[in-house]
Amino acid sequence: MNRFIVMMVSFLIGCSAFAVDNKAANKGKPNLILEVKSGKSVMKISANGGRIISFTYDQKEILTQSSEHENFGSTLWTAPQSNWGWPPFDVLDNQKYKVVKVGNILKMTSDPDSKSGFQLEKTWQAVENNSIRIEYLIKNISGKAKSVGPWEVTRVPCGGLVFFPDGGKGKVPDSNLKPDLQKDGIKWVSINKNPIPNHQKLFSTGGEGWMAYAFDGCLFIKQFPDIQPENYSPQQGEVEIYINKEKSYTELENQGAYRLIQPGESIEYIVNWYLAPIPETVKIEVGSQELASFARKQMIQIKNK
Repeated sequence: MNRFIVMMVSFLIGCSAFAVDNKAANKGKPNLILEVKSGKSVMKISANGGRIISFTYDQKEILTQSSEHENFGSTLWTAPQSNWGWPPFDVLDNQKYKVVKVGNILKMTSDPDSKSGFQLEKTWQAVENNSIRIEYLIKNISGKAKSVGPWEVTRVPCGGLVFFPDGGKGKVPDSNLKPDLQKDGIKWVSINKNPIPNHQKLFSTGGEGWMAYAFDGCLFIKQFPDIQPENYSPQQGEVEIYINKEKSYTELENQGAYRLIQPGESIEYIVNWYLAPIPETVKIEVGSQELASFARKQMIQIKNK
């Protein structure tokens, strides 16, 4: 039996730590894992792809794991998908990132990817209120101007309730996944665990710059810059939800502004993650005003940090 060789190097970012696991799940590559804590919320990030592989509150997991599906955890893609099809660029999505500590901020940087013409940089910082700030940079390392948008793709288990503010009218692709309800400016999508004949995808405008997922008694919120439909990447939406037909995972996707960047320039995209329990007095159901109000209250606290 192969042994795990684990090195723990502690440093101060809300009791964070590095770990080196020589039996990595990602194609057998040595895997550096970063842990960031904020209150009772703990995030773990793999240097293989700079992928967030775990986000828990009091040991309750909100992300799918590598043992469940090959598409797991959370990552950043370049938009639109029409520029690369499938699979994502390997250097940016799977290969090992360089990891450094700059003050109280942890940074992971991909190698320059000649195929896409981009290099990704990701930083994480614990803040108060069980939230973690993530800053993404997409750098143009090619010799010509390129248009691109940031696209955060987060895989969660099915069996929860997604809701987010609608952004009104805007040109987005047709969707074969429809909201269960749109009420008081919020779209609600209930996701059960029953397999379906085909994959489903919802493309939508967004408003207020957040989306939430209620699952297993906890509320997961992603807060991001709100953008207008004229700034969407081609054939994409500001908010997208994908469900695979086996119901082994759901993707909560948010996108930033699509723009032209010159050689050497970068796009910045900042997202705040929040995870905490939902009070027992709050109804967890489609159209729940209490749940929407609770999410907005947490949003105010996140923005004030």
